[in-house]
Amino acid sequence: MALITLQVLEGMERGLTFEDLPTPVSIGREEDNIIRLNDERVSRFHVKIQQDGDRIILTDLESTNGTRINGHPVQMRVLQVGDQLSIGRCLLLFGSQDEIKQKAAHTMNPNPLLVDAQGSDHESKTISSSDQCINDDSFEVEMLELFPGGPPEFPTGLSPVHHAQLSDILAYAHSQIGPILDAATGGEEPSEEDSTLPVAVDWVTWQRLAKLQMDLATYLRKLSDP
Repeated sequence: MALITLQVLEGMERGLTFEDLPTPVSIGREEDNIIRLNDERVSRFHVKIQQDGDRIILTDLESTNGTRINGHPVQMRVLQVGDQLSIGRCLLLFGSQDEIKQKAAHTMNPNPLLVDAQGSDHESKTISSSDQCINDDSFEVEMLELFPGGPPEFPTGLSPVHHAQLSDILAYAHSQIGPILDAATGGEEPSEEDSTLPVAVDWVTWQRLAKLQMDLATYLRKLSDP
């Protein structure tokens, strides 16, 4: 059974650290949750964090206001140490300080995220709790890379049919992106002189890209059905 740590950076519970919690962990406004957040924008049962093999999976439980990881809306996410979880007006940091420091020491990222629950300063810190904008009407978190370590690893242990279905989805996305990139560049590689110039696509091509984004969003929603 995996043990996880969550530090509360912002919200009514800021400054609290929930250490070595056995999975699964539920987070929400109700008392029955493992972590209760006192915020009306948090759903009664907002997210669930559970172990699957050697990975920790977060699933949004069809919450009213959604869940964001590093500023990006998600329905399901394989959590990485250092991820910021935005739930209502609350901001939680996944991982202990030791785990985050250890990851920073072994990453090539020149700006590793090192923030503690009290917002104390670290040399390598990129964002502190004071950088977040929180008031009665809005909650904004600076957008970070959703996958700072590069593309996620390819899943293992898939059955043959799941392997084929995933291959079909990726092939579909790949086949749609190619023509869009060709339309944007005229099928030619930009020269050094114009490598910084913006590219343009026609309205129909842009709508094709929007449709691909919607198709992928639909796949993600089906995968994360709680």
